[in-house]
Amino acid sequence: MDAWRLGDHLSLTYASEHECRDLMVAFARHGVGAGHRVVMFLDAGSVELARALTAAVPDARVGQFSVLRFGTGFGGLGFGGHDMLDSLDALREEALADGFAGICVADEMTWTRTAGLRDDDLLGYETRVARFFGDGRVAALCLYDRRRFAKDLLARLGATHPAPLLRFTIGGWGAHLRLAGELDASNGAALPAILALLAVSDSVVLVDASELVFVDAAGAGTLVRFAASRPTRHTVVRCGRGVRQALRLVGADDVPSLVLRDQVARV
Repeated sequence: MDAWRLGDHLSLTYASEHECRDLMVAFARHGVGAGHRVVMFLDAGSVELARALTAAVPDARVGQFSVLRFGTGFGGLGFGGHDMLDSLDALREEALADGFAGICVADEMTWTRTAGLRDDDLLGYETRVARFFGDGRVAALCLYDRRRFAKDLLARLGATHPAPLLRFTIGGWGAHLRLAGELDASNGAALPAILALLAVSDSVVLVDASELVFVDAAGAGTLVRFAASRPTRHTVVRCGRGVRQALRLVGADDVPSLVLRDQVARV
């Protein structure tokens, strides 16, 4: 768990309670050690896991660490499925107001079964929540029990989580997407959902790919098709030579609404 950082939206699977506990404990300790706010979302029945997580971070200062269980509470706190997106937004703003540089959220996703979410509901939730984790001040770990979720569903859910190779941030003027890392077959399936968050914008979309060190043909094609889908509004992509070449190889020069610019220099 040492590879993650703020901006990540990770998905991992497990096959035993011991494995789940170790992953969540490592995430909690890392977040607390880095000085971030840490929140753990668990299923209603995960009482022992909640206790283990709380005991694992004895050095957490007041208000830094919370364990929440679906529908009920541990220490008087709980959450419900219908308002998760609003709850996440509120937690982020609260953490920033309290002086934390970031917030780390670990989500043991069995609660979605207790909440009655169907497979399509769950996929929709993971897609919509991408905007929250595109903040750049948030890190997330979604844990799925391989005994409770079908293999094909896990594969589809994994495609909504681009980290750790690809990191993205959404914000700035108009619609601004920043991509960093590598975009390849391991994470490219997440890109359409990320771009869909910007598709509703009536202004210019800026994609800052200055820190994107690699993009394969499929990923480049996704970016070009996105620009082509907005023929009356420009999509500006700032990128280095390698990414620019990949975009041109898959037809960037044939899309009038796609504008390629030199990458932003990093000091």
